[in-house]
Amino acid sequence: MLIRRLADCPQVPWRNGAGTTRELYVDDDLRVTVASERSEAAFSDFSGWSRTIVPLGEGLSLLVGERPEVRIPAWSPFAFSGAERVRARLAAGPIDAFNIMTRDEALAHRMLSLPLAPPSDPPSAIALFVLRGTLSLREERLAAETFALAEGREECDAIARIAPPSAAQALVFALEALRG
Repeated sequence: MLIRRLADCPQVPWRNGAGTTRELYVDDDLRVTVASERSEAAFSDFSGWSRTIVPLGEGLSLLVGERPEVRIPAWSPFAFSGAERVRARLAAGPIDAFNIMTRDEALAHRMLSLPLAPPSDPPSAIALFVLRGTLSLREERLAAETFALAEGREECDAIARIAPPSAAQALVFALEALRG
């Protein structure tokens, strides 16, 4: 199981140069990052990808294509296509935002809640990001701002067995392979 602390991830520029992000995990079909939203900038184009953003602070508003402005409260997920023109408006100044992106036709992602119900058909992988508190995962203690990527049934079952204490909060996403 891959485990990575946000503090260990260097900041890298966005594709469009309008901000920075910390890459928790990046491969050909999956991107998991925490972006530093410091100004009301346009998002980078990720055509061919599905995206979910979760504000890690006071929240933000997004202008998505021609739709009315969408207010996203802190800790709430918002899904959209990476091809859409998106611009952020910051509700209360600079924040960080968790992002998970999956390449269309390769992977899909959906949000889950801890504790997980026993799955009849377990996902291909599970991505977990600890927001607050500490979670126990096997012999590991995952503190706030720690990412874990579980692949395969045994690792996904370990995530499913996490019983979070009341002070802990995490983002959990099932990842499903869409091609053989």
